[in-house]
Amino acid sequence: MKFFDVYTKRVYEKDGEKKEVSYRAGLMKLTEKGSIYLRLFNNPNVDYYICERVPSIPVIDAEK
Repeated sequence: MKFFDVYTKRVYEKDGEKKEVSYRAGLMKLTEKGSIYLRLFNNPNVDYYICERVPSIPVIDAEK
């Protein structure tokens, strides 16, 4: 099994200056069978399933 850290950033203002801080928001795991799970720390004990996106509606370019 492989594990990946999931990070996000928060932008805030301090003393009139914008600051940015990154923090670990969760983890993603890839099993030997190819399943992918996402766990976000603000929702403990909840796994999210991740799969490849398959577009169901074709994108039409209006410029052509």
